[in-house]
Amino acid sequence: MSIETKYRNKLTKEERLSKKQWIEALYESGTSIKSPAIVLVKHEVNVDIPFPAQAMFTVSKRNFKRAHDRNRVKRLMKEAYRKQKHLLYATLDSQQKKSTLMFIFTGKGIPNYPYVHGKISDLLSRYVHQLSNTESLPS
Repeated sequence: MSIETKYRNKLTKEERLSKKQWIEALYESGTSIKSPAIVLVKHEVNVDIPFPAQAMFTVSKRNFKRAHDRNRVKRLMKEAYRKQKHLLYATLDSQQKKSTLMFIFTGKGIPNYPYVHGKISDLLSRYVHQLSNTESLPS
């Protein structure tokens, strides 16, 4: 069974990060990967969750005063993540790890979809590369 059939191309409720204690742990001890306009904060967890990763998406109220603008940017980020998450899931599954993720949009203007897709792709590939490098290190 391929990773794409095992985890459908949806962003279900179980894949979204919502537990307050996990969000607090992400803020306290998460590490970040920075890209222009988007930051990925990641934290590996040792709990049994149904998916290899849980993600949340945030946009600053300081940069976007209107809620519909913040919601638009979050929708763009969710869609870009949903289409590319199988790359991350495959790596996490092979290493039997679980992770919580937070994508923070730090840009000043409302982006278009290709820009967000490219940034999310870059962040996920850098995270996968980090995971692959830690796997090859001797214990």
